[in-house]
Amino acid sequence: QLSKNPKQQALIRADLSRVENGYQAEKDNAYYLDFRFKDNPRNILLHDIRIEHNGKTAQIDHIIINRLGIEVLESKSFTGTLSIKGDGSLNVKYGQKTQTFPNPIEQNKRHAEILANFIKENMELPANIKLLGIPISSTVLINPKTTMGNDTLPKGFDRADSFSTHWNESVDKMSTLTVFKTLGSIMSFDKVKKIADLLLNNHNPRAFDYIKKYPIRKEKKPQTVKQVEPIKSVIKESISISNNLNSTKTTHCSKCQDTNIEIRYGKYGYYFKCLSCDGNTSMKLTCSSKSCKPKLKKSKLNFHQVCEVCGLNELFFTNPNIEIKV
Repeated sequence: QLSKNPKQQALIRADLSRVENGYQAEKDNAYYLDFRFKDNPRNILLHDIRIEHNGKTAQIDHIIINRLGIEVLESKSFTGTLSIKGDGSLNVKYGQKTQTFPNPIEQNKRHAEILANFIKENMELPANIKLLGIPISSTVLINPKTTMGNDTLPKGFDRADSFSTHWNESVDKMSTLTVFKTLGSIMSFDKVKKIADLLLNNHNPRAFDYIKKYPIRKEKKPQTVKQVEPIKSVIKESISISNNLNSTKTTHCSKCQDTNIEIRYGKYGYYFKCLSCDGNTSMKLTCSSKSCKPKLKKSKLNFHQVCEVCGLNELFFTNPNIEIKV
């Protein structure tokens, strides 16, 4: 049973919208990676791997493993305008507001360190790998749909649709010294497959406790936490919750209580017009916080509620498919 508190509903909608946007970004970026690396016999590509080791967690969006080493990839996507600062932190402008995010390269480096230690402690590695270590590099992938404020991307960042080309170019341009160093840590492909199997077998999906996160009602019996896949299962639940949330909006005439209504646009903006009594009902859009400025976006018969501040974008109402004679 969902909370009837409008503020809590708005928080849930905003939270689920962010999850859906994040999942879609990973899905889009995964498409570009799959196109170049999935069926490449020299590489093994993994998506959405979560490893826990010595009390630390590495949630890695994409991993490429080959005989030369490992590439750790972090996907990023924003609905606002993204600008990457000199220190690697991110500024995202939503309308008149700007939100700052920490440096994702440093986050990726921490994940790479956890990954390296995990492999080292859980696999028998050749002497040359033990001595030199497995080369692990990292890149932050920007979704091509993201509007950029930078003319060029700083080092460590790349567009998802260009990454494979730039990656191949970097291999071709390796200096003699770099090639010599790389040869010292080259792995057999059998070892590459064992690393991939190790990561897959130790993938630990995150458990989401929605009752704890959204304390909607008290239960006499403790709720069991169902362990779900970190991204896809959240989306399935978000669709169900979003549908229920839509049903809480005003969908009847304030005068005759009839549900035979449609959205129209007038002098003061959008409102509900009753097709039974011809009465008008005002509408009020709610969002996750007071700073949000939600608005309606029309697409044929559908009206979506969108907010540039929190990133909300969901179906608000669908007009009946009838012809109105004036």
